[in-house]
Amino acid sequence: MLNSNWVTSVDMLADAGIIDFDGAAFVTGAPARFVGSPNCPIYNIPPLAIQPPAQDEFKRKSPESIVKTPFWKKVLLGALAVTGAIWGISKLRKTPAFIKSIGTKVSGFFKNLFKKKP
Repeated sequence: MLNSNWVTSVDMLADAGIIDFDGAAFVTGAPARFVGSPNCPIYNIPPLAIQPPAQDEFKRKSPESIVKTPFWKKVLLGALAVTGAIWGISKLRKTPAFIKSIGTKVSGFFKNLFKKKP
């Protein structure tokens, strides 16, 4: 047999006017006990009218961040950034010579490509 708690819940739906038939009898296949609402009112029905919140917003209780990065990670990231910047600047100083050598190699390739063969 089924638990009677769900029968009471379905009867409360009928008493509140949400459904207009005996839902428990419909589910179990039994003859209907009532049509519309139950013959006797069901007490202890929770109120259906829910009041909206007074203010609809989220306020953080503590202003600090959820993620707390340790100091040693900040120092390590700073050191890596400074090292990378120094390395990048040293490479950029060599860039004009690199571009010039690539330019001469490319121009030499095309000169040899279109040179008439004897």
